[in-house]
Amino acid sequence: MAMVCYTDWKFVKAGRYGQARNLLKYLQYRDDAINHIPRAGGPQRWVDCGLGGSWREILDAAADLQSRKVLMRTLVIRPPQDLVAQLKEVDPARWQQRRDLMAELVDRVVEAEMERAGLKLPDGRRQPLDLPYAYVIHAPDDGRGVESTHAHVVLPGMDREGEHPFNVYPGDQHLTRQVAEREAERLFALDRVRDLEPEIDLGAKLERGLTLNLER
Repeated sequence: MAMVCYTDWKFVKAGRYGQARNLLKYLQYRDDAINHIPRAGGPQRWVDCGLGGSWREILDAAADLQSRKVLMRTLVIRPPQDLVAQLKEVDPARWQQRRDLMAELVDRVVEAEMERAGLKLPDGRRQPLDLPYAYVIHAPDDGRGVESTHAHVVLPGMDREGEHPFNVYPGDQHLTRQVAEREAERLFALDRVRDLEPEIDLGAKLERGLTLNLER
């Protein structure tokens, strides 16, 4: 099975506060609709990495750090859900940690983005762009009943000091995905899943055959 980690950059134009508010509220309260989590006392939605811990805080911070063209940028990161789901059989302990691994994956991808968008110093080195961000992790089942763990990351249009814009050009999409695939492979140890896939499939077939024989 090919390694595919889905990533997708989008942005909200500068000044589009209503659009940004609706998106942030949707991301914050989506689990309420799906899993009926009460808004008071439920698990924390946002992981605050300097941008805020609620949709209001994130919107205010993004408004202060919007560039001339961009209010905020959003990034979806979704590891290959079929492979991650098979961790439950191959490595149950790691599968139990999938949310923590997802959080670490987000941090690794954003760190790489800060490096990519960094400033070139006179000596040729690059100084990473200092970007505050926040993210929420969702894990709904897809249409086949397979858990689809993924993260929505929100970043501002400018760096933390409001001095340098954070740009994402079409060619950068590919670089983001490369980092996400490499880090997902490492963190989730997906090579073990692929190596054992034939055995898992064979075991499932044998189990189905045994069930049919017993039913006859």
